[in-house]
Amino acid sequence: MINQEIEVGNKKYEYINEKLGKKAPMIIVKGETGYIMCGYLNVDAANSLGDIAVRVTGVNDINDVLNSHVNSCTDNASKLGIKPGDKIMDIIDKL
Repeated sequence: MINQEIEVGNKKYEYINEKLGKKAPMIIVKGETGYIMCGYLNVDAANSLGDIAVRVTGVNDINDVLNSHVNSCTDNASKLGIKPGDKIMDIIDKL
C-alpha cells in the first residue's frame, strides 16, 4: 500500500494506492474539501453522502491520475464547475 502526501501546485493532498485485485489498484487522492477516486469506487454512493468527488478510470498511479480526465462527478462537484471531460490538473485545486 502507498499512502503519502503529495504536493500539486501550492496544495497538499493525501495519495492512497492499494492493490486489491489482480490488475488495477484502488486509488484515492484526497484534498481539503473533496477527493478523486478510481473506478473501484461509486459516484452514486459519494453523491448520496453529499461529497465533493470526481471519478477517473484506467489509472494505476498518481501520474496517471494527474494526466487523466474526469469520468464522472458528484452533484456537489458540479456546483463547483467540475464536469466530465475536465482535465484533472485543471480542477484539482477545487478539491
